[in-house]
Amino acid sequence: MESAGLPSNSYDPKEDRAHHVSVLLGQGISACVVHALRTGQPQLLVHAPGTEALAHPALPTDPRSVSFVSLPTWSTLVPDGALQPDSHAQHLNLVHHRVPVGLVRDEPVRTLGATCLYVHDEDHERAVLGRFPHARALPLQAVLVQGAQQRSVLGSVVLIHRGADRVDICVAREQRILLSASYPAHHPEDLLYFSLLATEQCGLSPKDVPVRTGGTHLLQTERDLLQRYFADHASAARPEFHHLAASDTGPLDRWMAAIDQFACVS
Repeated sequence: MESAGLPSNSYDPKEDRAHHVSVLLGQGISACVVHALRTGQPQLLVHAPGTEALAHPALPTDPRSVSFVSLPTWSTLVPDGALQPDSHAQHLNLVHHRVPVGLVRDEPVRTLGATCLYVHDEDHERAVLGRFPHARALPLQAVLVQGAQQRSVLGSVVLIHRGADRVDICVAREQRILLSASYPAHHPEDLLYFSLLATEQCGLSPKDVPVRTGGTHLLQTERDLLQRYFADHASAARPEFHHLAASDTGPLDRWMAAIDQFACVS
């Protein structure tokens, strides 16, 4: 069943080329976040099982731009100087110990002087392009890097995205990326272990570093575990989205990978 958060009072879905739509889909769910391009303010949040959010009647009729993240995304960051023609699949194989099936794409991450190589589900891409033919794909890793940089202006941060069977972690200090990696996580203890490991590998202490969490499959038991081991643990949800929450929207940080896309394209 489709569900929509409370739209902004100024939102008009029929206003031509006035919006950006950020789409998240995969692993059983879909969500769309609408921003007003003139003000940068969030206007609408919708979510649904499968790919049904793409058909929600409240979405803009003619948005100026659309981006999407497909879960799971297999990706790796490669310094621009190390990226050679025809080496894309080799880089992914080195990180994931296999070459994921599908077309290897690339997304420049200019703030790092690197390129994010990635593969995602092509059925998801067809679903998005069927609704928004001009949509642009983004890898989850690039979205998390941007989100961690924004949240680390004054210090350090550990940003965690929980998917169905893995956890993506990005650690930054004063907008400099210290670590960006994915780990298998089938149980709450897996998520805790890799969160502590990533923190300690970056020379940070769970007693001091802020941890911000979200993701489509983050459980309350996992929040509670992180709260026990990290002194400063909180939701990654951005406060400017709170006015869009409805009773059935659930935790806003569940849709972090959709909410944070706008910073990558604005």
